[in-house]
Amino acid sequence: MKITEQAIAYLKGSPSEDGRPVVTLSPKDSPVVRPYSGDLHVCYLVDNGQSYGYIQNRHLEDDGISADDLHQIGLRNLKRLIAQRNVKVQPHGNVFAFLAGGDFEASVMLLDEFWESEFRKFVAGKYAAAIPARDVLAFCDAESADGITELHAVINRIWPTGNHLISGKVYVRQTAGWRALSLADKPD
Repeated sequence: MKITEQAIAYLKGSPSEDGRPVVTLSPKDSPVVRPYSGDLHVCYLVDNGQSYGYIQNRHLEDDGISADDLHQIGLRNLKRLIAQRNVKVQPHGNVFAFLAGGDFEASVMLLDEFWESEFRKFVAGKYAAAIPARDVLAFCDAESADGITELHAVINRIWPTGNHLISGKVYVRQTAGWRALSLADKPD
């Protein structure tokens, strides 16, 4: 089996505060990174049993596939992985926590079908979400001032001392993807 067929889409934040690479690798040895929204990026992981390895640009060449094809494979495998887990949505005050056993909760932001159908029973309007670490996805109605405040509290509890941090921002779901919440977006 080609390594790229095992790829799982994985949401990541910028590697450094200024957005510059932390380590410089050759182009072939660099991980495949797809810009997603502002400081969010999609990488692709392969489960090595005890850890995850990154799909690198050389794997695309070796397997003869494009970055766009890899992205579709990664999304499909992420959806399959989440479907195999005992997932639940837990209400907590004015927010909801998506729980799926760790590692890929934040990456569920990439799966449109969850936002278009699975989570609709919890939020009728626009979504706001926080993904401070890879194993945390909390969301609420973007019009809920109390919900937004609680999302910021989730971030403040985890950021900056948590593991596998992604972002200290609250995001609002748009027609195509997510964007960081601005002051103009905050409900009264």
